[in-house]
Amino acid sequence: MQEEKDIRLCEPEPFIYFENGQIAVTDGASVWLVIVTCEAMKATALPPQKSLRRLVRYAEFYRDLAAASIRRGEDTDGRVWVRESNVLAAKGSIDLGGHPRSHVQERL
Repeated sequence: MQEEKDIRLCEPEPFIYFENGQIAVTDGASVWLVIVTCEAMKATALPPQKSLRRLVRYAEFYRDLAAASIRRGEDTDGRVWVRESNVLAAKGSIDLGGHPRSHVQERL
């Protein structure tokens, strides 16, 4: 059985392009462009906002969502989309600090 490679952030630095944020991730062999929709950024934390600051602050959270999509084969032509529904589903099971929600008060 082949060992699963870690997916990590890589160059270029996160940036905003039109309405969406974009970050790059790699497993060492391939690079994917992760597109974080405006709605996903707004749903990440309060107050709802789309900003480069938020994209950078939560880049590892978005990377983890993208890694799960990549492992499920949901990437298309080197692109992975992180949508509001992905963020809301993740927030429903963990807080953004990585702790199970049942053990931690809401911090958003």
